[in-house]
Amino acid sequence: IRTLRRKFIAIAMASLLGTLTVLCGAIAVGNAYVAEGRADRVIELLYENAGEFPAPPEAWPDPSRVPDFQVTPETPFETRYFVVGLTDQREVRFVDTDHIAALDRQTVVERISDILADGGDRGYVDYYRFGIFENQEGGSTVVVLDCFLQLQSAYNMLRVTLLVALACAVIVFLLLAFFSRRAIRPFAENLE
Repeated sequence: IRTLRRKFIAIAMASLLGTLTVLCGAIAVGNAYVAEGRADRVIELLYENAGEFPAPPEAWPDPSRVPDFQVTPETPFETRYFVVGLTDQREVRFVDTDHIAALDRQTVVERISDILADGGDRGYVDYYRFGIFENQEGGSTVVVLDCFLQLQSAYNMLRVTLLVALACAVIVFLLLAFFSRRAIRPFAENLE
C-alpha cells in the first residue's frame, strides 16, 4: 500500500511538473517573441521615417485591442535609440545620438564595430537590438534600440512564472501527501 501511495504521488507530481514546464516554457518563449517583435517593429518604423517617429494618431490606441506596436504621443520620449549611416565599405558616415543619453559618439562607433562583427542583419549586442538596412543610394543604415527595460521585464516575468510554478508544485505535493491516504483507501480495503 505504501508503494502504491508513493507511485500515485510520483505519477501525479511528474504529470504536474511536466505540465508546468511546458507552461513556463511557452510563457517565456512567447514573451521573448513579443518583445523581440515589438523591438523589430520600432526599428523598422524608425528606418522608414529617417530616424524619427511618425506623428501619432489623434485618438489614443486601446492597448488591449492592438497587439502590435503603436505610436503614441509619449513614444518618442520613452524610446532610446541611435542611428548610424555607413558607406558601402562599412565605414561610419554619420551618427545620430540625439535620442540616447547613455552613449556618446565614440561609444556608438565601438558598438557599431560589435554589430558589424556579429554578421547578421538583426540581433542583440548586450541589451541593444539592432537592424541593418541597405539603402537604395548605396551604403546602409543601422538603427539600434535600447531594449534594457523590455529585457528586464521579460526576465522578471520569467522569474515570477517560475516562482508561481514552484509554489504550485509544492502546494500540490503537500496536498497529495495529505490526501493520498484517502485516495488509496479503497485499494487498501480491496486488498484486505
